[in-house]
Amino acid sequence: MGFFAELERRGLIYSMTPGLEKAEEKGLTLYWGIDPTGDSMHIGHFLGVMIARRFLAAGHKVIILVGGGTSMIGDPSGKNEERPVLPKETIEENKKKLKKLIEKLLGVKEGTVTMVDNADWLEKISLIDFLREVGKHMPVSAMMGKEMVKTRIDSEAGISYAEFSYQLLQAYDFLVLFEKSGCNLQIGGSDQWGNIVTGVDLIRKKTGKQAFGMSFPLIVDPKTGRKFGKSEKGASIWLESHKTHPFLLYQFFINTSDDLVPLLVNYYSFKSLSEIEKLKNEWKKNKEDRLLQRELACELVGIVHGEEVALECAKIAAILFGEGVSKMTLSDLEFIKGALPGATIRKNEDFVAEKHLVEMGLVSSKGEAIRLVKQNGIHTERLFNKFILIRKGKKEHGLLEMK
Repeated sequence: MGFFAELERRGLIYSMTPGLEKAEEKGLTLYWGIDPTGDSMHIGHFLGVMIARRFLAAGHKVIILVGGGTSMIGDPSGKNEERPVLPKETIEENKKKLKKLIEKLLGVKEGTVTMVDNADWLEKISLIDFLREVGKHMPVSAMMGKEMVKTRIDSEAGISYAEFSYQLLQAYDFLVLFEKSGCNLQIGGSDQWGNIVTGVDLIRKKTGKQAFGMSFPLIVDPKTGRKFGKSEKGASIWLESHKTHPFLLYQFFINTSDDLVPLLVNYYSFKSLSEIEKLKNEWKKNKEDRLLQRELACELVGIVHGEEVALECAKIAAILFGEGVSKMTLSDLEFIKGALPGATIRKNEDFVAEKHLVEMGLVSSKGEAIRLVKQNGIHTERLFNKFILIRKGKKEHGLLEMK
């Protein structure tokens, strides 16, 4: 099976410019960009990194662009209103953290993977030169026709000139990388397609040569219609452990709905399509066992945090939701305490439901705590004379640390 044929079967191609499959035979240099508007990547960004890994595995070269320049403006794609302008100091700090994370996830190998910052050229070009080099080649009618622009113009918030110009900045990035690094492909989410095509057009008009674009679908839960990347309680799921504990990342995939998980396995897993098909057939026999979710959770936590951490997460999940706490070790508890709702108590202090459950956020009121205790909905286990593990119902846990 050809490379793009496999991407197609996995559902990873949303749009693609003509001629890309033929160009792939000669080798591609692609770029995927991320603006440092935050100090980490969330699970939605992760799909772009995983697709870049697929290109690498197929023998192509990858450029990761961290948009130190474009983040000064803010991409309007997929946004209902303008992003707040970030201080330069914040952007610089975010860039450093993102670069470290990308190096860990993708590796930076000379000749295969490189990282660039578009501030290196966007901060140097003058406005007059930019308008002559880029603006002259971009008809306003074409820019106005982009879906993101039309959506924002029709909204109450509207769109600023700065945001309107973002597509030109991204197109110029592609031109610079095309000329300096031989980059002939840009990839991005489907919300980036208008920006990608603008870059392809600019390269054709400026150089007379052909460049290519490919977009992948944004992930939406088919049952809820909710954009993928947040927990049931609305919290963003991040790849950095200080923002989302590895166990919570693991549980996020474990809790993926049966409607969504087959799609995610196709998108994210590096298992072959035949292996995935066998897993799906086994999973369908007993979906309550969550085989597909467990396989996906182990694989992705292993990529992000390492295989040892993934195995620890799997072990603790099995203990908490089936095997019983007698198999829990002290190191297990130390590992998981950052993932569970928690509080501290003195060593000689007794567990008081209406006090400690509220402190941990497991209940919203003393009355709810008292009612749960009466209904035998709260179970506690004192472990190693250091922790009290609390189970609320069948799925929720909390951890009191005795100090």
